[in-house]
Amino acid sequence: MFFLNLQIKDKLLFILIAIYLFFLAYSEALKNITVYLLLIYFLLQLLIGRVALTKDIINISIISHLFVVIIGIWIGINSKESLNQFMDITHITLVFLFFREMNLKFLTYEKILQLLFLGFSFAILLGMYILFIHGGDGTSWTRLELHSVGSVNRTSVYIVYIFVTSLCFVNNYRAGLNRYLIPFVFYLSLISVVIASSRMAVFSLPFIIMLYYIFSKRISLKNTLLLILASSIFIYTLFSFIDFPSEIETSMKILDYFVYKVSNGFDDPIRMQIWSSVIYAWTENNLWFGIGVGNSIFIDVATYFPGGALTNYIDNAHNVYLDMLLERGIFGLVTFMSFMVSLLFIQNDSKLMPSFFLKILVFSLLIMGLANITFRYEFALLFVTLVGAFLNPSIRK
Repeated sequence: MFFLNLQIKDKLLFILIAIYLFFLAYSEALKNITVYLLLIYFLLQLLIGRVALTKDIINISIISHLFVVIIGIWIGINSKESLNQFMDITHITLVFLFFREMNLKFLTYEKILQLLFLGFSFAILLGMYILFIHGGDGTSWTRLELHSVGSVNRTSVYIVYIFVTSLCFVNNYRAGLNRYLIPFVFYLSLISVVIASSRMAVFSLPFIIMLYYIFSKRISLKNTLLLILASSIFIYTLFSFIDFPSEIETSMKILDYFVYKVSNGFDDPIRMQIWSSVIYAWTENNLWFGIGVGNSIFIDVATYFPGGALTNYIDNAHNVYLDMLLERGIFGLVTFMSFMVSLLFIQNDSKLMPSFFLKILVFSLLIMGLANITFRYEFALLFVTLVGAFLNPSIRK
């Protein structure tokens, strides 16, 4: 529907959604302002009965998860910190419900992807400019980051979600701007994963791509297994006979750093200590509701590794499953996994909306979750926006 023909209410709603989608990766301020305005409008529509929530396992799971987080505020180890953190989970839940339940008949899924991709391209190209101007001259060390997303691991999660989306839709929307935009974003996100050099993202990428080829029926399971075996032999041979750098140097270039990170493989003693500490801390506190969202920062690794701790207080568990278990307990982990698993059973017959998109998107979250938190901050907002809009029957596909 052409913008000028929309009612004033729909025009304003479209503008807010467009600002949110475009600036999600770049501007913390604009993202927060638009999210609050959209959610206030959604809650008002819900209150007066113009919007009704779908009663299914998907909604029940994510709403139950939010209630677990709220309960954890009061029975956790630091209510003040949890109060500061729980709004992030609230935003994630309500943004999902907004994009799933609101009547957004003036939007198409193609337009949503277009705005997200344009915003991502702007943010990542600016990030590359900053990286190569200030971090690529050998005088300092900088890594690729999206302005609104933050640290390299958070940025890498966001990039992978964008990569998965562009991969799944690169052959679907081929008219107008998207004919060039989606392939451009596909290659840009792939290059960005290499530049960011997050092992979590780099090691997950081959499995994501192979899963895509299996679901799109472009490769058989047998050929996939043979490809994995051949790749494993090649990588083992490569790292057995090449002497890679053992530490970070300020004179390293991007490719050098990528090789350095990949050569470390899965060796990460700091993470191992963090994971062990998380399990110890969880068993010492409330098993069902955890220690409260955001309270990982009060867990000191030195408590469990006296004299041999490689890090201090835990910023996060660097594992989405352990993070859920520690901060939200068994109930938090179960409701989170129920939400994720329920998305795997979504079917869609439209050729422009492959149902395997949600499966691959969920898989990318879960596999990267083995080494980092993947359902928080801006990348979780991106995830629930893509999923919620996919499920919304009013958004034209």
